[in-house]
Amino acid sequence: MVARRIAVMVVGVIAPLIVVVALYGIWLGFATWNGVATNSGTIAGLTGLQAPAVIVRDDRGIPHVRARSIHDALFAEGYAVGSDRLFQIDLTRRYVLGRLSEMLGNSTIALDEHERIIDVRAMSEAAYARLGPEQRDLLQAFADGINAAATREPTPPEYRALFFSFEPWRPQDALVIGFATVLDLADGYPDVIARDIVSRAAGAQAVAAWYSLSDPAWDVPTTTGSPAPLPSLPPLAGARTAQIAPHDAPPELGSNAVAAGAALTASGRALLASDPHLRRTIPGIWYLVDLEAPGLHVAGATLAGVPGVILGHNDRVAWGATNGYTAAARVYTERFTATGADTYAAGGRTLTAPARVETIRVRFGGDQTRRYLTTRHGFVVENGGLVRHAVQWDPIERPRSPLDAFLALDRADSIAGALRALAAYPGPTQNFVLADVSGRVAYTLAGFIPDDPAWGLHALDGTASPAVPLHAVPYAELPRVDASRTALIVSANNLPYAAGYPQRLAPTFAPPYRAAEITRRLRAQRSYTVATFRGIQADTTSVADAELARAVVAALHRTHADREPDLGPALAALGAFDGRFDPDSRGATVVQRVRGVAIADLVASHLPRPAANAYLEDGPAFVTLMRALRQRPHGWFPHDDPDAFLTAEVRAAVKRYGKDAISTPYGDAYAVVPVHPLSGFGFGFWNAPRLAGSGGSYAPAVQGPVLGQSFRAVWDVGRWDAGGIDIPAGESGEPASPHYLDLAARWPAHVLTPLPFSGDAVAAAARATLTLSP
Repeated sequence: MVARRIAVMVVGVIAPLIVVVALYGIWLGFATWNGVATNSGTIAGLTGLQAPAVIVRDDRGIPHVRARSIHDALFAEGYAVGSDRLFQIDLTRRYVLGRLSEMLGNSTIALDEHERIIDVRAMSEAAYARLGPEQRDLLQAFADGINAAATREPTPPEYRALFFSFEPWRPQDALVIGFATVLDLADGYPDVIARDIVSRAAGAQAVAAWYSLSDPAWDVPTTTGSPAPLPSLPPLAGARTAQIAPHDAPPELGSNAVAAGAALTASGRALLASDPHLRRTIPGIWYLVDLEAPGLHVAGATLAGVPGVILGHNDRVAWGATNGYTAAARVYTERFTATGADTYAAGGRTLTAPARVETIRVRFGGDQTRRYLTTRHGFVVENGGLVRHAVQWDPIERPRSPLDAFLALDRADSIAGALRALAAYPGPTQNFVLADVSGRVAYTLAGFIPDDPAWGLHALDGTASPAVPLHAVPYAELPRVDASRTALIVSANNLPYAAGYPQRLAPTFAPPYRAAEITRRLRAQRSYTVATFRGIQADTTSVADAELARAVVAALHRTHADREPDLGPALAALGAFDGRFDPDSRGATVVQRVRGVAIADLVASHLPRPAANAYLEDGPAFVTLMRALRQRPHGWFPHDDPDAFLTAEVRAAVKRYGKDAISTPYGDAYAVVPVHPLSGFGFGFWNAPRLAGSGGSYAPAVQGPVLGQSFRAVWDVGRWDAGGIDIPAGESGEPASPHYLDLAARWPAHVLTPLPFSGDAVAAAARATLTLSP
């Protein structure tokens, strides 16, 4: 009887919960399937719109805006973004401002506290105040369009799921979204602090040993000339035995951009390809759009929540960009007088660090307050301990929006006009590749780079260093390639300058392996087509991993480890490996796993654990490994025997992953799933489909666990309807939209889909038309 009563009680408690969960699921499903915005018809009475505007949707759901003024074009763009991506842009805004806890509760307090170290709200307000009347009017028009969509279109299901609502968009919020990319792409203060840890541990040889600007065996500068000479690795005291967890290469926020002048192409027109490598999410980071109004016709990709077009083309010029990897901030070590105190030592004096108090609103919890200090050098990034770091950063000293530069770029009539626009671009530093209808192509590095001998390699002593303003390397002195019909330009975040350039510019650039493979492919052909450039974007070859595989196979043979049965599957896979990180490749899996183990052991054998971990998260560890294997400097490997080292690393990898599992096909071993932002809160059913592992970190077709090609574009310059652009999942952020995942199946095939641009092409592609009226 007791058991029966207990069972009845349990059922009485659980049954209502099951009913509540079921009702919630039904209600959420209803909200999802009815949460798709209007794409056709007429919407009237829109405040902020000056004249009727039209949004034509093609078969991918991409909006083609036709308006009577640029003001109205950006209003309509805002309406389209607000219809398709409202929750995404709101979440991004909250993330950058440190306001996620207002929506998501206690679980995001630590993230909000971290994001508020940099006062992005104050920065965006200051940058907005510096804009001219036209730019402010355009931001207001964009905001009005977003807010109109938010009030007239169905509420996104994410808000229904969270029982939350949208906060009206302000014109400054587009600048907030822009700062998200600044924070992601700029060489941030955590990177400088990590290098400082390594420099203090490694001493005077730190830069030469651990921070090569490039790998000289594969270096291919973007500008003309011979590769810049790089010092050889110095001898070290000797390797010790130490092991830490295997590390894959740190995720690279990189990109590829390639351009060929008309004299080098089969069509006699310039060609330009662009594929940025950013975080894989669903919906994606980029929003595709085509805008036309008097004085403006531009198409391509913008960051969701930012007006205009960031990367793409107008009717005269096309452009792409890769992250510059240059130094961005100056970091100081400050000595405070007591733990938690606001006073610090400064040149023989004691100064008080002003405090900014931030209140973090927490849903379902009490508000949290946090104090953030600022020294004479900049904002403080730790609040405890006697030794803390302060950061001097140009976007805080002189907050400026890149909106001016990009709107001018959107309207440039030639490469010369585009270069004038980029002269005002404040950052984060980018390698811009340009092409125009004259058949010429050009390249320039643009953005604020502090003219600072530290180059982000270490922190400065704040006690002894006076407060001095940051000065930039002049734009006219940055690396560039002049416009030419015969130029061939490759930028893949690699060292951009050749021998003779007088400045370092960066702590280190991205490994040159993608640039080297792209250059190899181009040199193998006499002229280029759109298909040539599309093939480069699909190339899964890693030249450095192919070299490492050959070195490992040779080492196993020389040490006679090729006779060990447990190493047989790994050896066979490596022997068949051709450098391609294709889904069915077993060698790709083995080389990536051996690389991770070898890098970790090499670094740990020379640096203490804190410095080793800092270096593995930030440093060019694969470049260091490959240079050490080639040069064989004294002291880098136990007994100066790199063959024995590599053999030991294969054994360690086999032990870690298993004799047979180590050679699992790459597509299975390194598959990725682009996740919805709310996936961690139980809403994984909004995730994108699984992508088989392909491309790896060092092939042109980059794909990693978090990062990958975020769009792929090839522009046949002047024949705009013939080129194309693709994104990984879909244009819409509405889970029930037919355009939420409609492109996912095409993405792995590396197709190139035209983006209609001319009037005839847009009319032919039209599937729905929405008219907006005042």
